[in-house]
Amino acid sequence: MDEESVQYIYSFEYDDQDKKAVSFTLNFTPDRTELLEIEPKVEEVPSWVLLHHYKCENCTLTEEDTRYCPVALNVVQIIKHFKDTSSLEPVEVKVITPERESLSRTHVQYALGSLLGLCNAVSGCPVMKEFAPLARFHLPFASLDETIYRIVGNYLIGQYFRKKKGEEPDWELDGLKKYYKEVEKVNRALCNRLRAASVKDANMNAVITLDNYVKSIVHLLDKKLEKICQLYTRTENI
Repeated sequence: MDEESVQYIYSFEYDDQDKKAVSFTLNFTPDRTELLEIEPKVEEVPSWVLLHHYKCENCTLTEEDTRYCPVALNVVQIIKHFKDTSSLEPVEVKVITPERESLSRTHVQYALGSLLGLCNAVSGCPVMKEFAPLARFHLPFASLDETIYRIVGNYLIGQYFRKKKGEEPDWELDGLKKYYKEVEKVNRALCNRLRAASVKDANMNAVITLDNYVKSIVHLLDKKLEKICQLYTRTENI
């Protein structure tokens, strides 16, 4: 691997001593907007990764140009490892990035959701590519409030740069809500793929957890922003 690549490491250690600990090393381009590979590497690509297998209804890729779904291809080895794992299996997860180490005791579905969400953002999927800046500033195990703060901040920074280029910015967040509707379609198709790849429910529930976050962002965005507004109102009096 290129010495200039940037690594994120997700390590899973089970409470069950009979289960072997596992680590996934994600190698990124220096700007961290593209995932080069995940170690350990996949030995064989299964049929459920083919683009036409439960293809997303909003996918803009063609089978003539793209053989595999980029989201599915990115996570083959991860899905393979957790295919026989229950979603509520207790696990201790350590995430190492160049900036920090994060540690959490949680259930597999939540830790796996964090890892899959990161991989999806930098998979090369035309829909998920809007998440790439968030992958650059990845925050493992973020709460819903933290996630909304980050995604709104990320979106508004994007609108600032649109305005700088002379384009019409969207300060009302209308585009953000529409975008998350498109992400729901990707998550739904990915769940369909994983039914063919999993025996137990960890993989499925990890994606469902991600999708629930997406749905919550769409439905609770205005309400959550009202609470965040109170923080900024208070600062006006300082």
